[in-house]
Amino acid sequence: MKDKKKAKGQSMGAMSGLQQQQGETANPKDESNQTIESLPERENRYRELFDESIDAIFMTSRDGTFIDVNLATLEMFSYTREEMVGKLNARAIYSHPEDREKFQQGIEAKGSVRNYPIKLLKKNGTEMDCLLTSTVKRSQVGEITGYQGIIRDVTEFKRAEKALKESEARYRAIVQDQTELICRFLPDGTITFVNEAYCRYFQKNKEELIGQTFMPLIPAEDRDKVRSLLSSLSPENPVATQEHRVIAANGDIRWHLWTNRMVLDPQGRLIEFQAVGRDITRRKTMEEALEESAEKIKLFAYSISHDLKSPAIGIYGLTRRLYKHCWDLLDEKGRNYCDHILKAAEQIASLAEKINLYISAKESPLNIEPIRLKEILAMVREEFSSRLGVQRITWIEPEGLPEIRADRLSLLRVFRNLVDNALKYGGDELSEIRVGYKDSPDFHTLSVSDDGVAIPQEDSEKIFQLFHRQKTERGIEGSGLGLAIVKEISEQHGGKVWVESGRRKGNIFYITLSRHL
Repeated sequence: MKDKKKAKGQSMGAMSGLQQQQGETANPKDESNQTIESLPERENRYRELFDESIDAIFMTSRDGTFIDVNLATLEMFSYTREEMVGKLNARAIYSHPEDREKFQQGIEAKGSVRNYPIKLLKKNGTEMDCLLTSTVKRSQVGEITGYQGIIRDVTEFKRAEKALKESEARYRAIVQDQTELICRFLPDGTITFVNEAYCRYFQKNKEELIGQTFMPLIPAEDRDKVRSLLSSLSPENPVATQEHRVIAANGDIRWHLWTNRMVLDPQGRLIEFQAVGRDITRRKTMEEALEESAEKIKLFAYSISHDLKSPAIGIYGLTRRLYKHCWDLLDEKGRNYCDHILKAAEQIASLAEKINLYISAKESPLNIEPIRLKEILAMVREEFSSRLGVQRITWIEPEGLPEIRADRLSLLRVFRNLVDNALKYGGDELSEIRVGYKDSPDFHTLSVSDDGVAIPQEDSEKIFQLFHRQKTERGIEGSGLGLAIVKEISEQHGGKVWVESGRRKGNIFYITLSRHL
């Protein structure tokens, strides 16, 4: 006893000396008090995390009785804490109670489970798809006393996943049933998908196409054009259409129309391209034939107009001489015949000239330049001044007309034809010709209105067709080409032409010209 007391005293003395050497001021009792005081704080922190977690956290006994649950668990299953803790058995929330035994066997064999799929029930019987992550709880001697873990409701995710699969299945079925050629490919041209129509057209199976570039299917001279189009696409302009040739399975060169679209990830980065194409060889052949036919018609029209104009001028000249030098020899009937011949010759020469003007309007390239509308209208008004004076027609035009960009000669032809049209067909009621102008962000809108005879509604579109003349126009000179020329000029300027009835009477002809020429 004496030795033990001595050893204890030495130990205490050594500890006291060590404390003095280290400058220690606190004693072990104080440290113990600090540790004990911090435990409630820790428990509070963990309890807060437990209660405020958005995941359902639980603890059960081995037989399934809920020992503790957090607020998210109560909300998920629609129970109160009094209904669940200490009273409800976990088997009651299983859609299939036998799954509880399977879960127990799995977790006790491995010690834990992660994202274990299970179907659970709310208090009202609503079934939920859930994922269960859990571990066993053991006693100090290692016996399993219960389980603790997290439950996640993935019902909406499962529904969305199912809907996505169904959507993909429908999309795939639609794509595969399409007669148009559909493919997807990486930025370097490597094919990642083709539909059945694509395989049938090139007479290759999917294994031969997927993983290979599509460029060998395009003639060498067209490949740069395709690459250029694809490189021009961007997230702001992700779609473009292009015509190019392809090499068919039998080696024939065919024409295709392809619509290419960028496929982007959520960050807007390019993943791949999707392309939809169809064979347009027949259409291209028809277009070429039509173009060739149009060229022949144009040459024919030039020839006819020339062949008509020369004899007409000759007839007119001879008739004028006959009329001048044989006036005394002709009776009234002969003189009347001469008048008719002169008018007919003038009409033939005018028609030939109008045909040339129409062809010129279609074929001549536009010379776009700044034009002062005031100057154009002054030239037209001067040209028609005598007819305006004889018929006592008032000419009205707005002040402050702007400068626009257009082809000067074309614009003169437009106003000449519209004013001439009003003077010819306005009838005795015609007393006014009014020019108007309006602008918009994309177009200049010009108008020529009159208060003469109104055009029937059923003729409002036909009058712009070639050689169309109204039934009421019999006996009035005209070729039926003037308004067709106006239509052609408006379309060449990126616009259109139409006619409306005036508010009280007469007609208003509108023509639009693009502001972006």
